[in-house]
Amino acid sequence: MNKPFPPLPFGSERADLDKSPLEIRGLLSRPIWRELRTFLAVAKSPSYAQAAELLGTSAPTVSRDVKRLQDQIGSQLVISTFSGVTLTETGRKLAIQVAELDFQLFALSNDLKDEMDAVIGRVAVSVTSGLAVAIVAPAVPRLNDSYPRLNLDIREQVSLVNFEKNQADLMISLSPISRADVDCVEIGTLHLIPIASREYLKKSGVPQRQFISQHAYVQCSYYASEREIWDGWRGLVEAGHQTHNCENSLAYFALVRNGAGVGLLGNYVLADPELVPLELGVHVPLPIYLISVANRRQSRPVAAVYDWIVDIFRTNPSFGTGLTFPSGRHEQEESLRKMLETIAPAPSLQSR
Repeated sequence: MNKPFPPLPFGSERADLDKSPLEIRGLLSRPIWRELRTFLAVAKSPSYAQAAELLGTSAPTVSRDVKRLQDQIGSQLVISTFSGVTLTETGRKLAIQVAELDFQLFALSNDLKDEMDAVIGRVAVSVTSGLAVAIVAPAVPRLNDSYPRLNLDIREQVSLVNFEKNQADLMISLSPISRADVDCVEIGTLHLIPIASREYLKKSGVPQRQFISQHAYVQCSYYASEREIWDGWRGLVEAGHQTHNCENSLAYFALVRNGAGVGLLGNYVLADPELVPLELGVHVPLPIYLISVANRRQSRPVAAVYDWIVDIFRTNPSFGTGLTFPSGRHEQEESLRKMLETIAPAPSLQSR
């Protein structure tokens, strides 16, 4: 039996014992806020001159701000040479923390621009280039129809597993995050299967399990992970001939579509009739998560984009729980087909 907690010595009625930080006289930070912003510009630039351009000031002013900051902190942050500037290890750590603070201040100032009768502001969304081009960007006109004064900032993912490094309000991720201050909800499933172009099949024949060694495979370093979920695909690549390796999802798609080899692609790309699914016993289902800092959902613009992202994935049959193939009856599939053709046009008739 659990021992009961003793009576609390103080209750909520004692407001004097639970003061707001605004009621405490005095400031904790040193007078270096301007210098920190200057330092962040230096950390993002190869020289004081380019940092000055970023800030709209002069290089000597930037140099003085950095020196004043170093004097206040009591540590060297920047090493200046004739070839430019580099950060010390202390400087690099501080720069990362200041960059995170900079984004928080941006998000706060953006929220303060909201009006009661409209959704206004900028929302940053971090997403892989493949899903950004194929799914998110084509649906933006629908978002504009509902919120014409909302500005979407689509960002390439710096990190596939670290939410903060992407400096975004929302992150569409294939890796869940379990933290009290983060909301993580599953919005669909990315179904990766072996796919080849008709051009490749015409030249090399249809791959079959007993003849996989006779075929070429386009590898991606993400798929080469030792995790069990990749065993089937890794087995195909190791048994066959690895022709190319590519990390960029759009370039990877272009390689496969133009006949470079068999690739592991999302089933949604089969909206392109030039691509054919292959029955090789490999299917990698990856849950798709929408991640956000819990208190950011209170922002009207962020909440609007959050709901829009959930809708575009959950209403797309390609991202359902079970593996399906495009039927050609959905408007999203037709627009996706046209867009994929512009990314990697099929080989000309003469080359066939």
